Amino acid sequence: MINKMIDKVVDGRDFQVAKERERIGRISGILGILLNFILFAVKGLLGLFTGSIALIADAFNNLTDTASSVITIIGFKMAGKEPDKEHPYGHGRIEYLTGLTISVLIIVVGYQFVVSSFKKILSPSPVTSSPLIIGILVLSLSFKLFIYYFNKRLGKKVQSSTLLATAQDAIGDVLTTSVVILGLILSQYTTLPVDGFIGVLIALYIIFSGLRLSLETINPILGEKPEKELAEKIKKSVLSYDPIQGVHDLQIHNYGPAKTMATIDVEVPHDMNLVELHNLVDKIERHIREDLNISLVIHVDPINYQDERYMEVKEIVGEMALSIDHVLSFHDFRYTGHSEDELIILEVVVDSRNTSEKDRAAIKKELEEKLHERFKTARIMITVDLDVAVL
Repeated sequence: MINKMIDKVVDGRDFQVAKERERIGRISGILGILLNFILFAVKGLLGLFTGSIALIADAFNNLTDTASSVITIIGFKMAGKEPDKEHPYGHGRIEYLTGLTISVLIIVVGYQFVVSSFKKILSPSPVTSSPLIIGILVLSLSFKLFIYYFNKRLGKKVQSSTLLATAQDAIGDVLTTSVVILGLILSQYTTLPVDGFIGVLIALYIIFSGLRLSLETINPILGEKPEKELAEKIKKSVLSYDPIQGVHDLQIHNYGPAKTMATIDVEVPHDMNLVELHNLVDKIERHIREDLNISLVIHVDPINYQDERYMEVKEIVGEMALSIDHVLSFHDFRYTGHSEDELIILEVVVDSRNTSEKDRAAIKKELEEKLHERFKTARIMITVDLDVAVL
């Protein structure tokens, strides 16, 4: 049933278009508002009736989810605005800010209920329960499971981190409500303030969820490394054109889920006709835009594959570079061997996690010394890159 609903929502539309994402966000948000408000009202009333602080905490967690759904709708609406003079790349990153706002709201609510639950532990009061109340809570789990599966599948379909975060929050609510049910049952068999302790656990989980979601939404704002699968698609597509001999320095960044930009260096034969090369680059960029919805900019590196001396020196330099610890690869190699005016230029990629700035300087110095020993009259120009680029 959920898959049929999602198929109807997507309905063959282009979910990379900002307005379509706005429509999808609105549908998810309205559904979340309705279901979460029903859960808030039911659990809140039951909490007041039973005197359970854990149940009230869980109810207000659902109210937070209702507010989050409202924020989601507003966020998708603002993210769908057309580019303007101040924001020529659109407003898509507002979708990430929306997720961050929801995360902060979750953390604040969690903190408030940590305080309330501690008060319940210090000043315990009786908690009443009944099979009817337990049954209603079990029924509420089905609501949250529906929200979880709906947003997870829809989020994957449209590649929305906000919807996936909403799904993750929903499965967290399933766990917290399950703990509330356990607390209500245990409270009937002990005088210990079980309800207060469970309330603390729920509140701490709410805070943890908020912190985790905030990290997930901050990363794309800061500029996280793109998925390897997407990088491989771009690489495979570019390399499918015969004149392209190699690619490197692929960098991908976005201005929201619907606006992705990338740059890549391509190696081509040095004697290609300039007009033909220009037309080829235009063709590749257009196909990447049509197939992957990515604005790609290509930088051309001409390589003379027929120059035996060039290829020989490149092989020697490559072996020297890769023999040094933490050097992963090299590219942008250039060599001129005119008399005593030799020039060797290259960029080496090093392991960013296992090297410090001092280590990288030492790597550069070691490679320079090796090259000077082998090519005594050559000028050496080495640039050290980190392995933060995709390729």
